[in-house]
Amino acid sequence: MNTMKSILMATTIAALMLLGACNGNQQNEHGDHEHHDEMEATEAGHDHSIMEEHHNKMEQGENIHRQHTSIRDNFANQDIIILDDPYRADAAVNQDLEEVVDAYLEMKNALVNSNVAAADKAAVEMAEKVAAVDGSSLKTKGTEAWEQHSSLYTAKLAELQHVKNLEEKRSYFSHISEIVYCTVKSFDLKKDMELYATYCPMAFEGKGAYWMAEAREVRNPYFGEKMMQCGEVKEEL
Repeated sequence: MNTMKSILMATTIAALMLLGACNGNQQNEHGDHEHHDEMEATEAGHDHSIMEEHHNKMEQGENIHRQHTSIRDNFANQDIIILDDPYRADAAVNQDLEEVVDAYLEMKNALVNSNVAAADKAAVEMAEKVAAVDGSSLKTKGTEAWEQHSSLYTAKLAELQHVKNLEEKRSYFSHISEIVYCTVKSFDLKKDMELYATYCPMAFEGKGAYWMAEAREVRNPYFGEKMMQCGEVKEEL
């Protein structure tokens, strides 16, 4: 009898030990599975972060491209050449082109002050700077762009000087501003100059107009003191 009890007790203990070992293995397997899931989740999260960062960078680039396109598409003159891949002119030509832009900025400031005489003087200086650009070193698309731009500058500057009315001068100035934007973009002058494409939606009876400025502060050349702060920066060149 005692022998039977001993056997039964030993069998029970063995069964309990086997059950405990089985449960322990199940727990280990469950723990390993959870650990694997956590690793997969971490890796997935890491991959998602990389993809999201890449997507954001692409989106920023597309936004810049859309901004550039939208400004160009809003110009009154759509036939001005603007090179998507800027032409790298030599240092001497770049200097000449920057002097053209400097003369333009003088004219802009004269119109901000509603000073007709100063605007005409700056227009004469700008025409001289345009004529002084030595484009002989330019090739292919650089030559094509500058030949068109210089021709447009010469015509519009002559017309600006010919008209006497301040508002008419401002109208020609808006055309010249669009050419300046295309020159700056086409020859990558923005690397050496701090310029801002600024827009006034109220100019010319609500048709709107752009101008290039050397500072973020809005000083409107289309209204002067009447609405000096009317406008906003649309693009930093």
